[in-house]
Amino acid sequence: MNEIVAAKQGLRQEILAKRKLKNTNNFTQNLDKVVEELKPTRVAIYVSFGTEPSTVDFIEHCRVPVITPITHEDHLSWELLGSKDVTELCSGDLLLIPALTIDQKGNRLGRGKGYFDRELQALPEGIKVYAVCYESEFLEELPTEAHDRPVDGLITEVAIRNLN
Repeated sequence: MNEIVAAKQGLRQEILAKRKLKNTNNFTQNLDKVVEELKPTRVAIYVSFGTEPSTVDFIEHCRVPVITPITHEDHLSWELLGSKDVTELCSGDLLLIPALTIDQKGNRLGRGKGYFDRELQALPEGIKVYAVCYESEFLEELPTEAHDRPVDGLITEVAIRNLN
């Protein structure tokens, strides 16, 4: 295991342990604000589970069409909420992705399976990407690898930040 991979794994373990003590439900207002400001055609968003920042209330009342990811062995597909229609991300969409932590340059650390990393590498033009994590998980700098792609912004329970 190289030094960067080991550093990332250590951060993941530390953050997941701290998340067990957090309230996950204070994100809806800031998620709504980003949608109002950016006016996307659709919102592509993860369905939260466990200690992730909650997206459930936002998804239930979002004013634009919502698409959610379906995980496969090595990739994601996207499904229009309320149907079984499979779709692809396209220009005008807003992509909201989970992060365990993010730095001031927009580099994010996920859970380590690379689903969203691969998605970011293949994104069409014209899609804004914001990560969602707790304010305490916004750090100055993260270890990065060649495949890591920065996001455009960050949404926490207390702030919205444009990063790139």
